[in-house]
Amino acid sequence: MSETRKGKPEEEEREDRPADFEVLAEWTVRRLRPLQDVSEEEHTENAKRWVLFALGLDRLHQDIFLYLEENYRSTTTDIASKFDISPNTARKYLDELHTVGLVDYIGREYTLTYESLSRAIELMLIPRITDTLRTIARGASNADYYRSQPFGAVDAQEVIVESGVTLINKQLLDSWYGQGKKVRVKSYASLTVKEDVDPELFDAVIDQLRCLGGLKIPTEVYTRVAHKIRCYGGVETY
Repeated sequence: MSETRKGKPEEEEREDRPADFEVLAEWTVRRLRPLQDVSEEEHTENAKRWVLFALGLDRLHQDIFLYLEENYRSTTTDIASKFDISPNTARKYLDELHTVGLVDYIGREYTLTYESLSRAIELMLIPRITDTLRTIARGASNADYYRSQPFGAVDAQEVIVESGVTLINKQLLDSWYGQGKKVRVKSYASLTVKEDVDPELFDAVIDQLRCLGGLKIPTEVYTRVAHKIRCYGGVETY
């Protein structure tokens, strides 16, 4: 076996190097047997715990989720005190719930993304997983291109910031697309996304959308890009 500096095997040195990738999420999705018969009083909580366990979330994740459901908002300090854990541990569990799209945060406070667990999975987790898989698929589709081009010949896609936007329609989206850049939208008032917008193109062009006022957006578009949206004034789909 070849040796490297300080006599370390080459394989060990590779393991010591910083990873050349970013971990987007890591969790286990379990396929479970149907719930056993339980009393009506126990059914709701047991069903929610069953779903959360299927998503790879352990008992403490489940307890924190149910606590947020009951109390609406909470901080890491509150969670740490309630469950007798450190604030850092509380933040870790809350961030993991955020990763799977069940919990969001505003400032220092954490809250559920949706009151309905099924809706959070449909509108946050599924689009998030789908978007990640699309990114991987786009990388796969470019494989032949990069074999024919020198490494580094193409820069990473630039992200531009558009502030003060109040309306996004097909014409504006096509204009951004024509620039060949990703767009990070910041709206300081209410924002409307028109129904003539193509959901797939919106997903491809919009890197992030932050809105301080209300957001009105077609349901099909929102379902696809909900994980990219942070709206403080409420979301209305149509």
